[in-house]
Amino acid sequence: MVGSERRIRTRQSAIRSLVMSLVFGMSVAVCAAVIDAAPDRIPPVLGEKSTLREGPGPVSPPAIRFDRTGTLRVAWFEKNATAGDVYLLGVGPDGRPLSPPVRVNPDGAEPEALHQSPGLAAGSEGELYVTWSTPNKTAGALFASDLRLARSMDGGRTFQRPVLVNDDGLPISHVFEDVVADADGRVYIAWLDGRAKDKSGAGAVFARSQDKGATIGANFVIDGMACPCCRPVAALAPDGTLWVAWRKTFPGNVRDIVVASSTDKGASFSQPMPVRKDGWVFDACPHRGPSIAFDRQGRLYVGWYTEGTSEQPRIYLATSDDRGRTFSEPVSLHTSTTALPDHLRIAVHPDGAVIAVWEEVTGVRKRVVMRVSEDRGRSFGPVVTLSEGAKAEQPAVAVHDDGRFAVSWVEHAFPHTRIVVQQGRLPRGEARQPT
Repeated sequence: MVGSERRIRTRQSAIRSLVMSLVFGMSVAVCAAVIDAAPDRIPPVLGEKSTLREGPGPVSPPAIRFDRTGTLRVAWFEKNATAGDVYLLGVGPDGRPLSPPVRVNPDGAEPEALHQSPGLAAGSEGELYVTWSTPNKTAGALFASDLRLARSMDGGRTFQRPVLVNDDGLPISHVFEDVVADADGRVYIAWLDGRAKDKSGAGAVFARSQDKGATIGANFVIDGMACPCCRPVAALAPDGTLWVAWRKTFPGNVRDIVVASSTDKGASFSQPMPVRKDGWVFDACPHRGPSIAFDRQGRLYVGWYTEGTSEQPRIYLATSDDRGRTFSEPVSLHTSTTALPDHLRIAVHPDGAVIAVWEEVTGVRKRVVMRVSEDRGRSFGPVVTLSEGAKAEQPAVAVHDDGRFAVSWVEHAFPHTRIVVQQGRLPRGEARQPT
């Protein structure tokens, strides 16, 4: 791990140097088609920004979801001098908290780290599910953690004691999870750990609950060559098919995005299917997982970061209409020639509107930006800067069926760190009709 961390620092230093070159006029080379905004495009309506949490202590990136009532839920980790906690907050349409934050974790189940957001899902009958990793303090074990899931059955007012997700009992890492819930009370969790790993990979591991998170079933490995730090993501298609996407480690340390599906409610998965052969060779841990979603027609949308064979940072969006067997030519979402893109997240409305958010990074700034497609990912509107100040990062995005959406991120304003949310509404009309 020490060597891996050294390689990460070396890569970060190289990227910083590249950023400074860009600031002084070096253009970004783009291999895929960059989509320009149509001149008559109606922009989304944005509400006021709201600060949900501000203080001197560190916080994790936020996780956001709309629940079945249309309430926006925001979850995060924060740490003080002695411990840490997991919090959940309900936010109204005006951006104001509906009540004080609710502590999710009991004493002794503090979050293991702040490098990722909690997992967050909403059930069809008001259930809320939050996941996180807790430290495993076995003597001599490095980076060991256990994965927990806690549920609320009263609309987020209280949480039951968390259950253990991993069933191996091993003092290894169980982290980088994602969680989704279906309409029948099943809860699906995909994560990364050291089981069944092969060479430089990690295990992309899966488990499900069939009783609304009260108990967790047996774990099994989907792929033994997943990138050890790029968070997998899960999503449900309109026909109930379950999908998982992750960054797979191929021979030669090629790290490209793949998807797999389950047609039997998570009992088994298909073989991984590549989204695109980018050929990105990286012998360390990039910490940049994919993002996936569906529209009501069953189109699969995948967003991801890559440096390809040129080591040039890019963010892409591709779609599939044949259950992941083939994907469209990817759209390059980033247009700036003076900044680099990072940490792309997408959300898709049932009608096919795509909201893409990411970081734009220069030598001294990080900004959160957004682009919106109203035609199922064929074209995108202009880049809209959402954040203020010098450093904003790790955006999250969610959309509701009624056209409302929300973006949340972390802003750093020394000595304080804040979690910010901004809600908006998609334009409606002929532009969003399925094509």
